[in-house]
Amino acid sequence: MASAWGEASKEIGKAIAPKVRIRPPGAIPSEIAFLETCTRCHACADACPFDIIHILGPLAGDGEGTPVLKLSQDPCHWCGTMDCVHACPSDALSMPADNKVLPIGKVWLNQEQCLNAEDMYCDTCVMYCPSDIRAITMGERFPELDETACVGCGLCVFHCQSTPKALHWYVPANNDPEKV
Repeated sequence: MASAWGEASKEIGKAIAPKVRIRPPGAIPSEIAFLETCTRCHACADACPFDIIHILGPLAGDGEGTPVLKLSQDPCHWCGTMDCVHACPSDALSMPADNKVLPIGKVWLNQEQCLNAEDMYCDTCVMYCPSDIRAITMGERFPELDETACVGCGLCVFHCQSTPKALHWYVPANNDPEKV
């Protein structure tokens, strides 16, 4: 009976699992390779100084026990030390030879939703972009995004003051912006 419940849980997990799992920095780009490599030891989550790495539960199916980021709740701080990457014993998360971890996503700005469009000065997104990245700078009227510098950490989206949010996170690979 227990194995039947386990199999049912896996099937339910496949049906309700999100289309895109946002993995911590340094993750193997292929989800299949990530799932095969990750030992589910949770060392990355334990090492994160901001406690923002979540571990998927049984409803995640084949992803159970693996680390994810929930950027709408807990944006990544893109630490200079990348403790999560260095803690991984399996290379599911790894540091490239050039020490430049690939972005986990990108951000786009809807100027019509920005508070600056309503003649209210706001530079919150600029202030929260990590200082060593500076992918967002303040232009004459609106924030300007440098897509090549953006790492997709989500800090700007999380702290955006407008309702609805003017900044949106997306996965560049599918070119389909997704709100977080």
